[in-house]
Amino acid sequence: MKPQDKFRATAPAVSLMTVFTLPAVRRRLLPSGIEIIIYDRCDEPVNYMTLVQPGGDCEFPSPGYSALNAVMRREGTRSYSGEEINSLLDFNGSWLNISSSGHHLSLAMRSLNSTLTSSLPVFKEMAFNPVFPEKALEVRRASLARNIEVALTDVDFMAMAASDALIKGKGHPGARIDTPQEIREITSKSLADAFAANLHPESSKIFLSGMITREVEESVAEIFSDIPKGNSTYKANIVPFHAAPAGTVEKIVKKDAKQSSIVMTLPAVGRNHPDYIPLHIAVSALGGYFGSRLMLEIRERLGLTYGISASLLGSEEGAYIQIQADTDCRNVERLCNEVKKELLKMISQPPADSELTRLRQSLLSSQAAILDSPFSIIDYHISQLTASIPDGYFEEKLQAITQLTPETISRVAAKYFKPDELRTAIAGRNS
Repeated sequence: MKPQDKFRATAPAVSLMTVFTLPAVRRRLLPSGIEIIIYDRCDEPVNYMTLVQPGGDCEFPSPGYSALNAVMRREGTRSYSGEEINSLLDFNGSWLNISSSGHHLSLAMRSLNSTLTSSLPVFKEMAFNPVFPEKALEVRRASLARNIEVALTDVDFMAMAASDALIKGKGHPGARIDTPQEIREITSKSLADAFAANLHPESSKIFLSGMITREVEESVAEIFSDIPKGNSTYKANIVPFHAAPAGTVEKIVKKDAKQSSIVMTLPAVGRNHPDYIPLHIAVSALGGYFGSRLMLEIRERLGLTYGISASLLGSEEGAYIQIQADTDCRNVERLCNEVKKELLKMISQPPADSELTRLRQSLLSSQAAILDSPFSIIDYHISQLTASIPDGYFEEKLQAITQLTPETISRVAAKYFKPDELRTAIAGRNS
């Protein structure tokens, strides 16, 4: 065997990550009350700026208002028409993304350093001075209403919506769904009023990363230093979850469905609880990656679904474990029973040996991805705000992963993987 062939035939050693240190960021408070969080590490003259404003799906009158509040930002402001906004951003090579979440709106822009000052005025206008022109709203409103109409015929959407109501509580701000007619009744004035009620500039934060030169930083600081303060103090609409009784099953019949969608949930502890990280690891072992128990047993061995997943979802309101899969309508009961078996098996037969190694490597790979680039690092800081991730979370998670044992997984599974406490939503032909 030639030396080069021997080299190619030998797999490289795999080393576990033992230290996870997020690079330090700088913080700067502007006279307007807006804070800038800066991570200056990049070899190219580019920047990534995200303005996170308070007020999301839970603070607006309905999710439809929140969605339209986001998409309408680039349709016109006090100083720019929608056409001028898009032309100016395109001419300067600036990429824009606007999205809403439970309690925040995020306006993100990637720019060349050389053109940032040309894009900043319109970015500021979209953030604080949108006007929601009626003609543009008519188009956006019709599109959103049509999307809702289509979604309400999709078994995945139907099951997820029903599941949200089961685990969060009917009428919970995070479980609301607009009807198409309710979307169509949103007017320019009602949307502007909702925007004004949620305008709290001093509670906004700017996240800035890339090659942040003094000129870039000062340009951003100058333009956001003179924002007038809001009319009231911001208070997030935090409503604790109120789940349906344990064992509740809700079935939504769709006679022409080709398959059924199943969403199963279990109440869990919040991010600040000592069990949260071990539970997150146990849920990952159950269904958080391609080599998980649910994938290997229910997809690969039994062939009951093309894909099945489990995740631990945490927020300020509460936390829950969610298991989701689609299957042939004839296999719904069997799939649900198999999931229950796997929950119990995680207690009596937790991952060990090669399975534990695969799990640990998958978790470490996901965590290491946070450090991939300056943009992924600043995205972590954004997520820390929008998802209420406590300080030191990932350092604690790394320690838990490196010290992981089968006994740890078995312990938390015994406390939280209780099949009798499942709340199940099923949408399909024979539901």
